Amino acid sequence: MLRMRHLAPLALLLVCGCTSTDSNVPPSGPPPVSGGTLHVTEDARWAIASDPDRAAIHVVDLAARQERHRIDLGPGDEPGRVVSDEAGRAYVVLRRAGEVLTLELESGRVVERREVCTAPRGIDLDAGNGELVVACAEGVLARLPLSGGEARTIPLEPDLRDVVVHESGRLLVSVFRTAEILVVEDGAVTSRMRPAISDISDAFGSPRTWVPSVAWRMRAHPEGAILVHQHSISTQLGTLGVPSGVYYGGDCTTGVVRSAISIASLDTGAVRTAALSGPSLAVDVAHDLGTIYTASAAEPGVASDASRYGELTGVRTLWETSLDDTSSPCIYVHSTEAPASPAIAVARIPGRGVLAQHREPARLVFTASGDEIPLSGGSVADIGHSIFHEAVGTGATCASCHPEGGDDGRVWRFDVGARRTPTVRGGILATAPFHWEGEVPSGTGVMSGTFVGRMGGAMPLDYEIEAFERWIDRQPALPGVAVAADAVERGKAVFERAGCGSCHSGTLGTNNQSVDVGTGGSFQVPSLYELAYRAPYLHDGRAATLDEAVQMHADGVSDTERSDLVVYLRSR
Repeated sequence: MLRMRHLAPLALLLVCGCTSTDSNVPPSGPPPVSGGTLHVTEDARWAIASDPDRAAIHVVDLAARQERHRIDLGPGDEPGRVVSDEAGRAYVVLRRAGEVLTLELESGRVVERREVCTAPRGIDLDAGNGELVVACAEGVLARLPLSGGEARTIPLEPDLRDVVVHESGRLLVSVFRTAEILVVEDGAVTSRMRPAISDISDAFGSPRTWVPSVAWRMRAHPEGAILVHQHSISTQLGTLGVPSGVYYGGDCTTGVVRSAISIASLDTGAVRTAALSGPSLAVDVAHDLGTIYTASAAEPGVASDASRYGELTGVRTLWETSLDDTSSPCIYVHSTEAPASPAIAVARIPGRGVLAQHREPARLVFTASGDEIPLSGGSVADIGHSIFHEAVGTGATCASCHPEGGDDGRVWRFDVGARRTPTVRGGILATAPFHWEGEVPSGTGVMSGTFVGRMGGAMPLDYEIEAFERWIDRQPALPGVAVAADAVERGKAVFERAGCGSCHSGTLGTNNQSVDVGTGGSFQVPSLYELAYRAPYLHDGRAATLDEAVQMHADGVSDTERSDLVVYLRSR
């Protein structure tokens, strides 16, 4: 069975698992796909493409159809979302640096870099107030003057993703893992909108409930906002009649995760939702003249499966009117791209269609004509990255449940009970053995039991597994959130005095042992990092907040001490 990822020179693969030739690829390798890295200015003159794989920003002259500038950044920057103003400047979120970069498009000059928050994600322009609005994962909206000045923050709730400034002055803010849309007025949430839950029986007559999750991308829409997100099974997972067979979801796909499109009306509060029939990794969305375009970052993977999934990768087209057709829960999409090169972002060219961004090789593609604009930079091919994003037998990818290397916040109902998705970034190899009970000793076991047995993939070769382990182990965790240094120090003292370190030891906060703490069996001690972003907590998600989780474990701790302990845990 020939794999597309086998085509790289074997000698080099055995050394590093990659064939990267671009000199600016971060030492941790290309990061997991985040989507939404492409922007086109309102006058349709410039396209600005963030390129986290090459730690760079490309500025493209659309009239001349050529790249004008490439701005190389540092390995700890990770450029993401982009917005522009009428003065010819672009503003780029630097996700890992916690900054916003201001770029002069004509000259390619970096005007300034400004701190904005701990983990910035989404950005939009509030032209009326002369400000940028930034959505931050730690749970704040930041307002930043267009030039100079410091950010002022508005506390909301954790896991914010995208922000849209509506013409009414209201803000629409998406929550990444729940796919909710918050409507914000005068610094407060006034309402919430969420994609629909679908109750549909599968081919065997068993009821299946699909709930919204993982809002990859939200953009402005004439009605309010358009959202590309995931739908996940919330009912008991079933298999195709085989005890160890792949999981079966029912409609649209055989898997348990699928992509969906939702349009939220700010006037009525209604949300129209329809599922997409294809791989579950649609990560960006754009619309033009009644047509919606989505970028699916799912790699085609095994060549023999291309006839089944190949036409479903890349940029996909569907009619917006399908979202009004309630007779069918699914939208069957049409591909406009070659299967071997998935897109990672799309953006509307005002009055001229849609542009797509591809990571390997780096280029922009006009979806109407197929014409291409090459972007400078060498290859960023990496076997680990490819496996993580590979659409396997069920159409799902590792990134479907572990978006950006983290977790989808889902509590899955397995035959052994409820289990919450764990994160896999932050140095995962040091937490072996793996899975909730610590029953899987190695990466080979993960590939055999999950990637092959449950997802329906083909077993990777030994050097591919090693390449995957190296790549995933280098993906950094999100930074801790520290808002009060004195409370952090007091919380650390409580942590030590209460004996928490007897189980949650070391840098990652785990002794890698399985213990019975009265929660229904012996479970491996979880790591203590990214806790500010990972609600709900515990192996079955029974603790909705970190405070609840601490209450279940910290006997003899006062309310004040518990509050300080939570602050400390959020800072790790």
